[in-house]
Amino acid sequence: MRFVLLRDAMQILGAHTQILLEPKEVSGAKIGAGKNHELWVFDPENGTIRRGDNKFHACGLVLHPGGWHAAAIIEEPSILPPEQGPRIIGHVIVDVNPRGYVRVRTNKGLNGDILELKPSSISKGEIESSRRTPDALFEANPQRISGTIAVFRNDVEFPDKEGMNPSEFVFRSTDARSITAIAKLGLLAR
Repeated sequence: MRFVLLRDAMQILGAHTQILLEPKEVSGAKIGAGKNHELWVFDPENGTIRRGDNKFHACGLVLHPGGWHAAAIIEEPSILPPEQGPRIIGHVIVDVNPRGYVRVRTNKGLNGDILELKPSSISKGEIESSRRTPDALFEANPQRISGTIAVFRNDVEFPDKEGMNPSEFVFRSTDARSITAIAKLGLLAR
């Protein structure tokens, strides 16, 4: 096995060189369509894996506040820290009907199907449009993921068949973002 320091890799590869990480057919199609900014790359200039447009997330080595280096996921790397308060990178919207049901949906995740509420990121664009103050905040994994998630409760009417009791949802779902949002809103106390 050969080890190369990051600064040496930059000299070997040349300035402004990035390593494509997507399969050849995917990267070729994006380049052919003029979507270079959507390519996932390893950037030896700063030692991160990221998209060219800095959407979604980046992965890199960071100095942990505990004094050691750790691999970290930087959610929404293009969002700068605000002057005050947390750096909010996304949200979970909790729709609650008058009968106390929460609206649910299914999605695909790395481990299979997900039963979730309505989580989203800044890059995905489903963000709460009113820009109101979040009802709650939480961090998904503060030892490994940089970014804070906002929780918004919406009291709205929807058919019970589009939702479920919050306790049943928590029992059936594996989505920590949605489960945490329900807990932060105190919906399990019912």
